Amino acid sequence: MTVYTIFALVAAAAFALALIRFIVKRPPNILITFLQDFIGAFFIFSGFVKAVDPLGTSYKMHEYFEAFAGEGLRPMWEYLATWSTFMAVVMIALELFVGLMLIIGWKPRFTVGIIWLLTLFFTLLTGYTFLSGYGITKLFMLASAFVLFLFATAAFPAKQSKRINLIFFSVGLSAVVFLLTKFTGAFFTTAFVETGMKVTDCGCFGDFIKLKPWETFYKDIILDVMILVLLINVKNVRPLFGDMIRTFMAIASGAAALIFCLYNVYGNEPVIDFRPYAPGNDINDLRKEKKPAKIEMVFVYRSNKTGLPKEFTMDEVMKGKMDYAEYDSMLERKDKVLDPGIPAKITNLRIENDEGGDITDTLMQDPNYSLMVVSRNLSLTHEDAFKQLNAIALGCDKAGVKFYTVTVNDGKVDEFRHRNQTAYPFYHADETPLKTIVRSNPGLVLFKNGVVVNKWHYRHLPSFEELNTTYFSKK
Repeated sequence: MTVYTIFALVAAAAFALALIRFIVKRPPNILITFLQDFIGAFFIFSGFVKAVDPLGTSYKMHEYFEAFAGEGLRPMWEYLATWSTFMAVVMIALELFVGLMLIIGWKPRFTVGIIWLLTLFFTLLTGYTFLSGYGITKLFMLASAFVLFLFATAAFPAKQSKRINLIFFSVGLSAVVFLLTKFTGAFFTTAFVETGMKVTDCGCFGDFIKLKPWETFYKDIILDVMILVLLINVKNVRPLFGDMIRTFMAIASGAAALIFCLYNVYGNEPVIDFRPYAPGNDINDLRKEKKPAKIEMVFVYRSNKTGLPKEFTMDEVMKGKMDYAEYDSMLERKDKVLDPGIPAKITNLRIENDEGGDITDTLMQDPNYSLMVVSRNLSLTHEDAFKQLNAIALGCDKAGVKFYTVTVNDGKVDEFRHRNQTAYPFYHADETPLKTIVRSNPGLVLFKNGVVVNKWHYRHLPSFEELNTTYFSKK
């Protein structure tokens, strides 16, 4: 599925809703009605695919905070990173809430205003994701933040004339920033380098679909324009149902969205698993590259006339097909991706033993059932769960089923094992794949020949007898 498919499906749903509205009670402006339903449906879809796995969004926000910390004000960003899970839950629940509220027309000016502010926030993140590949300067970041702040103020005035004035002023300032970006080197320091991006994926749709950074940024720009039209014409947003029903739906949907997100964080593994480690997936197959990428070596030179960088191929450099008088200063040599190919979906899984040897293939190619306990951080794990895990391990030992733990090697593993009497092997891996395999800490995964058979949150661990009856005795 692509972003174009998502837009098409949401547009079809919005068209159906707008048609129903038109048949039941003709709205004053069918275009605004379509935008009302389209944006509402889009927010519900976007919120839902993240609501099934809020921790994924939390990890992504933590990644953003780390990138922002590299730009300055590190203590502030590091503090905000500690609240990333809370902010992810609130943001996702709000996204679901306002999407539905826009469709039913609950408090239109308030709802459209919140949607506008959320979309500008998403634009800031996706813009940083994509544009950081150009080597953006702090001046550009400040200018962009100021422009977005001015756009945000358009949500507050009650009078339409004031909103329009603010919008026109913001659009004018955006044009100035664009022209400065286009014709000077004050904002961008290099040509676009994909590997230069500080965050490579915005997480807009969680793990449901991974979009290219420029796709997510342009998607948000399109949404900005749509919502801007809706903001200007908010008086034409029409409600569904009566006041009491809309108020009841607002309270019920807000509570339901929050509870659903919290359940998928603290209560269980995500109810829908879009990750590559979902039950039924073959890890060995997902670690294989399907089609190699095609790479071309290019050289980046700076113009001594404009100060802007320009790329030249090896052929252009070696055969003198460039103006050496103008481009006399080489900035860098880089590899340009001509064809990304089809890379492996899992590229960062490496499990090591105590000696540092790579045992990933050995574990994943075991033809028998095996159980992996995953704990991304032993210092933050729920140690009480290891009492039940130890009981499962004892049964597995008697039944000849391999049982082991994979965690980060933080130097405190032996102390943890002694304290919790864990008489089974502990292997080591990077925290990033461990956070992807399971969202609970700890979690339990059942493998057979590299295929994920099932996995469990620590709150819902099975007994060895249940595992034996369901799986082991049938092998």
